[in-house]
Amino acid sequence: MAKITAKQLEALSTADDGKTLREDGGLVAKVRVGVKGVTVQFRYEFKLDGAKRDYSLGSWPKKSLAQIRAERDDVRATVSKGVDPTAARKAAKIEAQAAIAATIAEAERQASENKTIQDLFDTWLADGVARQDGNAELQRRFKKDVLPFIGKTQIRNL
Repeated sequence: MAKITAKQLEALSTADDGKTLREDGGLVAKVRVGVKGVTVQFRYEFKLDGAKRDYSLGSWPKKSLAQIRAERDDVRATVSKGVDPTAARKAAKIEAQAAIAATIAEAERQASENKTIQDLFDTWLADGVARQDGNAELQRRFKKDVLPFIGKTQIRNL
């Protein structure tokens, strides 16, 4: 099998819709015609545990042929270790989501640790107290007697 070339891909027309191109190393390309013109969907075919499988590599011209081949080589290395590349992709996605969740949780923890008496008072007024006078007397007392002295103090320092 010959190598798929960029010139060969550029020469494809709407008449080539459905055509399959193959290259050594398990690279398979399927020509598709759509609204945006001709695209070529690439996948890597391989055997793992005696079963024939494939792995989507993306489409040309969104990705260059070099990018597609580089990804194929990475997937081939994963397969040679006996790891299913689809499962590896899912695991990487789950790990990335867990890292993001941990970062968000840490930021929320730090934000709650750095709250001041003023922040606590503002939250209390917004969510926790509703007096008949619209909290006017409560606000007056806190602004006069409490907040000027300890309003900027962080809760963790009390």
